[in-house]
Amino acid sequence: MANLKASFEKWKTRKLRQKIGDVFFWVFLVLLIIPGPRKVITTGMNKVFLNLKHPSMVNEDSRIHLDDSDYQWNIQDEDGDIIDPESFQNEVVFLNFWATWCPPCIAELPEVQKIYDAYGDKVKFVLITNQQPAEVNQFLSDRGYSLPIYYGGNNLPEKVAVRSIPTTYIIAKDGSIVTKKVGAVDWDSKATRKIFDQLLDQ
Repeated sequence: MANLKASFEKWKTRKLRQKIGDVFFWVFLVLLIIPGPRKVITTGMNKVFLNLKHPSMVNEDSRIHLDDSDYQWNIQDEDGDIIDPESFQNEVVFLNFWATWCPPCIAELPEVQKIYDAYGDKVKFVLITNQQPAEVNQFLSDRGYSLPIYYGGNNLPEKVAVRSIPTTYIIAKDGSIVTKKVGAVDWDSKATRKIFDQLLDQ
């Protein structure tokens, strides 16, 4: 008790701006402990850092190529129909793994929606989650998103294995992975458009 009183007396001698800074610091820490505010704060921070992250293509010599055997996994569309990833071959594919509870995923979704609006008729967008469709549909409806969502993907080949989300791959028509990004990215960017345009012309 004496130590606490001594600490308080010492704190009272600090300048006003220092006291204000202390209060903001402790309020921030408390908010990070509470799930609701923590999600809002971390999502906001991810949005700030989106401006620092842009996609780029890896050198041709460094690209991983998907073979026929790498398409032997199944996902379901929003109607519960089984989709064969082999149908994605010979297309430019934007493959994204995400979840509604993931702040970096939430932060980049507006950018994904914008680039989907611009290229959805030319590029195959495949956003995969392991959540329940009803939960995901409610999330998308509340935010006005119209993204193509797929479910499952548990038996993925090592070449597109996911250890954290969001993880996004851009795959060329020949099956080569030209871009892999982990974390929130500014997908609605000139860099993304340049990649898509170049791949679509091949």
